[in-house]
Amino acid sequence: MERITIRDIARISGVSKSTVSLVINNSPKVDPETRRRVLRVISKHNYVPSVAASALAKGKSPFIGMIVPGLTWRMVAPMNYGVASVVETTPYEIILYTSTNDHDYASVIDRMLTSGLSAGVLVIAQDQPMDPLLDLHAQGVPVVLINTLGSSVDLPSVEADSYEGARTAIRHLLDLGHRRIASLQGPMKYRCCQDRQRGYEDALAEAGVTADPAFTVPSDFDPVLARERTRELLDRADRPTAVFAHNDSTAYAVMEAADDRGLRIPDDLSLVGFDDIPSSAHVRPALTTVAQPFVEMGRHAARMLLAAIPSTERTAGEDPPAPIRIGLETTLVVRASTGPAPG
Repeated sequence: MERITIRDIARISGVSKSTVSLVINNSPKVDPETRRRVLRVISKHNYVPSVAASALAKGKSPFIGMIVPGLTWRMVAPMNYGVASVVETTPYEIILYTSTNDHDYASVIDRMLTSGLSAGVLVIAQDQPMDPLLDLHAQGVPVVLINTLGSSVDLPSVEADSYEGARTAIRHLLDLGHRRIASLQGPMKYRCCQDRQRGYEDALAEAGVTADPAFTVPSDFDPVLARERTRELLDRADRPTAVFAHNDSTAYAVMEAADDRGLRIPDDLSLVGFDDIPSSAHVRPALTTVAQPFVEMGRHAARMLLAAIPSTERTAGEDPPAPIRIGLETTLVVRASTGPAPG
């Protein structure tokens, strides 16, 4: 006979899986009638919670859950390092979950609730519905987002300041004498890309340069599309002398398109990216880019989460104030892909 799961208990009881988890862990947040109903179902079906979950309920084996969008994402490693550098100084350990193949976070959260091990959850956000995370937070499990893509979800979060990063990048190009500067956009449904575009436009306006609408080009972070759109830009009689790419991966596509057209970077075309992923220091020419502080983002998020987890050392009802949203400064890293505007 197939083993009954926490999902089955929730369905039979007519409650959420997180409510069943709270009952199992003897949380006072469940009303008495609901608790009795869930316990009756557990008893009737001989459901046995995991030993690990029971240990956690008794204050043992504390874990931090961390949901990441696949370990192949280039920014995951430095964020993980930042988180680990903080968590490893505490009694907590990290359990890593990946959500690459899930349509949303719900199935990952199901696995977390089934194990009952996570005292709090860190999430490197991606393009998925936030409702499961909001529900988890509402059930009393602390949740902190890292690299939110600029989403406005009402959860504590840590992200980089995309607006100022873009503004600084464009000022650098303007200082080099560039006036025909193109913007190769990412997905404009993300607020971070909206902020980067706004920083681009505001920096031009502050310098008295009118932004040419033809120089704002959507690419959706798709290297193939970015390469095609850049070729179209470079075929113009009034082609741009510089390109600002909304991330480093599309900046690499610009390099390929420039090479296709026989143009040299930075002699004929200057290029700035955004992110400063590790490979950007090693492409040729090395990419000038806006560095996001991925390690510090991980550290800040870990500290926020630890502060939100109830502690036996804290006075009852006394929680340290935690900022809802932290925006960290970016840094322009000037390398070989930018130079003076061609005469």
